[in-house]
Amino acid sequence: MLQFIWFLGRFHVLIVHLPLGILTLAVALEIMVRFKPFKFLDGAVGPTWIAGALSAIGTVAIGLMHASEPAFEGMPAVDAHKEAGTLLCLATCVVAILRLRMHPVANWPVWAGSPKTVQPIYKAVQPIFARGGFLDKAYAKLWIAPVAVILALMFVTGHLGGNLTHGETYLVEFAPNPIRVAMGLPPTAGPRAKPKDVASADIYLDVVGPALQQRCSTCHNDSSKKGGFSVASYDSIMKGGEKGAVIVPGDSAKSDLFHRISLTPDDTNFMPKDGKTPLTKAQVAAIGWWISQGAPKSAAVSSLKLTADASAALGSIIGGGGGAEQADTGGGGGPSADGPLPTVAAADPAAMAKLVSEGFILRKVDKNSNLLDADYVATKPVTDALIADLTKLGPQLLRLNLRKAGVTDAMVKTISTSFPNLRHLRLERNDITDAGAASIAGIKTLTYVNLTNTKVTDTGFNQVAALPKLTRLYFWGTTVTPGAVDKVKAARKDMIVYAGLTAKDVTVETKEMTPAN
Repeated sequence: MLQFIWFLGRFHVLIVHLPLGILTLAVALEIMVRFKPFKFLDGAVGPTWIAGALSAIGTVAIGLMHASEPAFEGMPAVDAHKEAGTLLCLATCVVAILRLRMHPVANWPVWAGSPKTVQPIYKAVQPIFARGGFLDKAYAKLWIAPVAVILALMFVTGHLGGNLTHGETYLVEFAPNPIRVAMGLPPTAGPRAKPKDVASADIYLDVVGPALQQRCSTCHNDSSKKGGFSVASYDSIMKGGEKGAVIVPGDSAKSDLFHRISLTPDDTNFMPKDGKTPLTKAQVAAIGWWISQGAPKSAAVSSLKLTADASAALGSIIGGGGGAEQADTGGGGGPSADGPLPTVAAADPAAMAKLVSEGFILRKVDKNSNLLDADYVATKPVTDALIADLTKLGPQLLRLNLRKAGVTDAMVKTISTSFPNLRHLRLERNDITDAGAASIAGIKTLTYVNLTNTKVTDTGFNQVAALPKLTRLYFWGTTVTPGAVDKVKAARKDMIVYAGLTAKDVTVETKEMTPAN
């Protein structure tokens, strides 16, 4: 039952703008009817306030369900938003009652209930709310006071809600310094100037900090610290969250922040969650390199040991990035992070159309390139005939995603001899063995391989890990031993390896909760 309440509560963010829109209309009508050309709208004011009150009641009810989630426990910002929203709802209900007008009824309608019980009550109350009566005249003189209260509460409630989403300083982040000082905030020198080139860029101030602010601050700010973690400043990032530090300076592989942002989007631990726009591959690569360099608070790129991959990633970010790099979510870095793209002829349109009809999504990696990404999204397993159709792409294929597609070792062998420019290969959740891994080891162009939840052992792992250009390797959920993983990590400092962990190695955390009445 409690989880169903939380489910309903999530709809708060969808309907929260409905009462605000209705109340804005009610306020506008209140002002307009004071002018002669708009007097004819007077009859609509009361119903609009009533609609605003009803929508406010529903929004507050769902909001209270949302606020009952454990993630919001002990958050003063949530309590403040809840209190302001409740006050706005109550104030709206009061104004709706004050704006209610009743007319005398000569013939009591059947639908209104028994004339012996309901009609006497209506007749007793009607003079109070009659048009032209005492309440009507008093409200006409004092209307500006309740309207001002409603406007103030709308602003406060909206501002507090915005704080939960974007942080306390979101509204005044770019405000003029006099306004910032008046609100108790330090003056700012304005936005940081864009670096002229990669060498002069500051790795944290120009790259890492802005990337984390852009993609992670929605959930991890000083007002809404999901998991106790905030990216609002360098110090808060290094402090970590409820489970401790998320950055291990000098070791990106042991840094939980880097681990989570570099997972595939379908992984339950991938960040950011809930379909939010992820960091680009260049940003992920830059953050990993920053950590490997000791995660400095401020340092010019030229003062650090720059690798080829880091240089390509930083060039993509500081130079404005590329369309393909921005759009890629397959993991392991965009094409710019893998080196220059080869030039190839365009693929056969008929072959592409057939693959699309068979369940593939095909995308150009760049508007100026004929290279393609291929993702298989159909629910039925691939067949040998379908793989044969795929091989017709030949040199055009740069990335291939056959996750959970029923791929066999024989199919992998076909793939290994068909795509001379293949760099990214995703084969997780397929019954691939060491035989398939041996075929993959023959694709010398690969920079990224994902064999998570396959049947590959240490033997296949060692073969794939020997690929000369490989920079990222995923082997979660296999029988690969920690010893084999450690040996590869020691030998390949240029490669990031995630391997060896199985489901039984994961400790499931539980939290005791008081049962709902």
